[in-house]
Amino acid sequence: MSDVDKTTIKTRAYTDGTKSAAPQSNLTADQEKSLEFVKKNARLEEENKKLLEQLATVDQLQASLRQEQARTAEMAKKMAGLEARIKELAELESKAQNTAELEAKVKELTEALGKISGIAAGKAG
Repeated sequence: MSDVDKTTIKTRAYTDGTKSAAPQSNLTADQEKSLEFVKKNARLEEENKKLLEQLATVDQLQASLRQEQARTAEMAKKMAGLEARIKELAELESKAQNTAELEAKVKELTEALGKISGIAAGKAG
């Protein structure tokens, strides 16, 4: 074996970060600007995507709100109808109670009239 065969060549190992940095240093100023624009464009597209998703969520929430408002209005309408019906029933109950009281008075007066008639018939006889 010759001395050439025994010679060891040492090479430096590069990490991925170093490899990607090395080619960039070889870029021209225009290429670097283009790369920056591409990166900014990608970020803007990502932000735009997020904003569109948020807008869709806002639209869904607005639709849900409109449905809830419609349901609330319908419930308020039904509630007003029920309250009116309750008022009518209370008035009817009051009238029924008055009628019962009047009927009791009529019965009482009829009995009194019967007694008076009996007394009058006794004196007349």
